[in-house]
Amino acid sequence: MTTALLPEDPRQLGRHHLIARLGAGGMGQVYLARSPGGRLTAIKTIHEHLAEDPHYRERFRREATAARRVTGAYTAPVLDADPDARLPWLATAFLPGVTLRRAVAATGPLPLPAVRALAAALAEALRDIHAAGLVHRDLKPSNILLTRDGPRVIDFGIARAQDDRALTETGGMIGTPGYMSPEQILDGPAVTSATDIFALGAVLAFAATGRDAFGAASVPALLYRIVHEEPELDDVPVESGLKDLIDACLDKSPGNRPDAAAILHRTVTSARSAWWRDEPLRSLLADAESTPHPDPEPPPAPTVSLPSPAPSPSPYPSRRGELSRRAVVAVGGAGLAGLFGYAVAQGGGNAQDEDPDAWKVTGGTAASGAIRWRLSAGAGRVDALLATSAGLVLHGLEGTVASSGATQLRTASTGRRRWVSETSDDVPDDWGVTDDGLLLAGGILTPTTISTGKILSKAATPDPTQQWYALAGTVMVIRDVNVLRAVSLTSGTELWRREERSEWRRPAVVGDALLLTDEFARPTCVGAREGEELWAYGELGKDDTVTAVGALPPDRFALLTEKGMLHIVDARSGDRVTARALKTGIARGATALARAGDAGLLLTGSTLHGFGLDDARLNWSTPALGLDACWPRRPGGVHVPVVAGGLLLHWKDGRTLAALDPRTGRSRGRAKQFEGNGPAQCPPAVAPDGTAVYAAAGRACAALRTTAKGLTETHTRTAPAPVTALAADTRGWYACAGRKTVMAVNG
Repeated sequence: MTTALLPEDPRQLGRHHLIARLGAGGMGQVYLARSPGGRLTAIKTIHEHLAEDPHYRERFRREATAARRVTGAYTAPVLDADPDARLPWLATAFLPGVTLRRAVAATGPLPLPAVRALAAALAEALRDIHAAGLVHRDLKPSNILLTRDGPRVIDFGIARAQDDRALTETGGMIGTPGYMSPEQILDGPAVTSATDIFALGAVLAFAATGRDAFGAASVPALLYRIVHEEPELDDVPVESGLKDLIDACLDKSPGNRPDAAAILHRTVTSARSAWWRDEPLRSLLADAESTPHPDPEPPPAPTVSLPSPAPSPSPYPSRRGELSRRAVVAVGGAGLAGLFGYAVAQGGGNAQDEDPDAWKVTGGTAASGAIRWRLSAGAGRVDALLATSAGLVLHGLEGTVASSGATQLRTASTGRRRWVSETSDDVPDDWGVTDDGLLLAGGILTPTTISTGKILSKAATPDPTQQWYALAGTVMVIRDVNVLRAVSLTSGTELWRREERSEWRRPAVVGDALLLTDEFARPTCVGAREGEELWAYGELGKDDTVTAVGALPPDRFALLTEKGMLHIVDARSGDRVTARALKTGIARGATALARAGDAGLLLTGSTLHGFGLDDARLNWSTPALGLDACWPRRPGGVHVPVVAGGLLLHWKDGRTLAALDPRTGRSRGRAKQFEGNGPAQCPPAVAPDGTAVYAAAGRACAALRTTAKGLTETHTRTAPAPVTALAADTRGWYACAGRKTVMAVNG
């Protein structure tokens, strides 16, 4: 996707005349340009406010220098760079083509001979990268470009020299969930060339099956699977020899993985096939190459070289990150990943409705229970839905976009697109709305006014080191590396900022109070608006640490410890209300605490418990499908239970939706059974008035009404593919089927 230059955009950087915008991220802007000789180039810049930080400027300089050392037939060359300009930039060759992710989405998994040939090409590319002393660190399908001359590995913006240790302190680990190696997630072995081999195995699994090797799940679940579980390779034929190769690449131990030369030796005979020139890829590449590009606009005035900023000491000290920070920073777009996550590929136009690959909308009818409109993602995908008063917000990948994602607003009545913003292609798991504001963290999108798509607060622009954000009313509290800060979403100003040495995890929020926890520090409560410390909780047992924290509004917090102690704490004073040892297993990393009606809730692993708010006693337990399928996320990524009409709506298994009394855990009426078609993959959606509930298991969808006796079915519908996301508003409900189709259904 290319869009016109904005008035504030530069018209020339170095010798390159800018033509259009290619993409944007939390780190900066990517432009399409022409060299003096007419060659198309992609110019990557970083935001001026980041360029003012000597650490990021120096990092940009080192990584630009390192990337220039890479040469080879299967890599995209770096042509020019100026890390000392006021707006630092880097120019790479612009390669017409499509990413591997888009190619597989559009045409399906590659034939096995093509996958083996791809393995040979990528192994040769990695051999050249590693020979230059670099580790790519973010090899993934959207960073592999298919061109008329074969595959190319692109985006060296986060590559790092293997012997470069000078800037790793605050840089953290970088990667994409699903393609990161165990050593990128854990505080363990150093990141070496073996890290790229692990990613290569995941890429080959995707090319062969059309699915990610470790499945589709929340970020924490993906990280856990990579470290502790085996990849899903059942659909890769054993007799091809490819499964053994992928298995070897995905070995948990870096020392057991083959190097690039060994992989090339195993696959070199396959490299003779120009598989990308066969249909249907041939037509896909031809379409990408056929889009014309305008000439650069004449500059309004002669270009003046700007002096480089004088170096100044960074206000934030460096520090090696522990496990919790590394895992979070890795998926939040740390370092230059937020900028360089955009492929230097031709997208194929501006994604207008006539584009055959763009998201398309077809109309329906106004009858109750009928489809109002339907959206098809074409060669792209839709990952997430968010119903708002202004319309339906969608996130996904448009078919014409090489590797950047798209967040857009569609009208609820007709599905017409009102605005679109290029964002990360990672699935947002912490987005949400507040009044007319759309919040996405992780370096994805600056807080935006939903109705217009305009920036809500520049002060809340995601920092590349952002770990999490939390929402307390209209105050957004943001955790960056070594910094805790707050921004008003009404005035757009920063309210306070302070240096923090503790590795605070995502907090629980009650009113204006945030309860922060860390493995080594006492739980501490701070005021969101002023940033002052309200109290610290010192009644954890010896050598015990907090594993989960939750809000029990209006005036209490719940803390669960590693040793199974449940503490209930007064949010105003920090005094302990009660504490009790729980006689139940705790599933690390898949546990949440919340309140529903007069009961506290603890969902851990495959069990949901109800506990007393005054005595912390477990009063009932019932099977649960799991945290991500049962409890949706709210702004900041906090899980909350689904409550409608005073009933707790709960997936007891993949096909049984129960309506429970939160206090007793007893079912109200008969549970709704969904027959066949696969298990539920997402929580139910509830209409704003709380009377209508929409749920799906596999392809089976049901609209339900809440009554004193439980749930009553009003209508059903069969989706074209398993439903992966649901949303609801006053008009009805929305279902995302197979990440390819969105149905807007009347209530």
